[in-house]
Amino acid sequence: MSLPYLGQQITIYFGSFLVVTGVVGNIINITVFASIRSYRTTPCTFYFLVGSFFDILYIMLNLVSRIAISGVRFDLTRTSVSWCKTRNFSLAFVSLCSLTCSCLATIDQYCATSKNISIRRLSNIKRAPAVLIIMIIIWLCH
Repeated sequence: MSLPYLGQQITIYFGSFLVVTGVVGNIINITVFASIRSYRTTPCTFYFLVGSFFDILYIMLNLVSRIAISGVRFDLTRTSVSWCKTRNFSLAFVSLCSLTCSCLATIDQYCATSKNISIRRLSNIKRAPAVLIIMIIIWLCH
């Protein structure tokens, strides 16, 4: 058994496990954050909800294509320049958006628990979609 073959098998089986557990876990996050009424009124859970969508996109773009490359040995990034550029751009964009959603949730929790009333007012569910749209525009331009 050679080392490249072993690496392919690990990619196929462990990657498949990660795809299933990652997608199922993020779907559970989305279900919980979207179904409980008290969660829908806080900007922190809104950021985590959107971050879960970005996490699912990242898993599908990255892991599924790597499993296909290892399993079928057909690398579309070597034959299609447009797919190669689109995949690299999408992976960078989605991962940055996911990370930023977690950071925004942390900042929101700081604002929500501050002793200063003016800082507490920054934690507002009405501002969260606008902040998220600005974040997406910034990462698209990046």
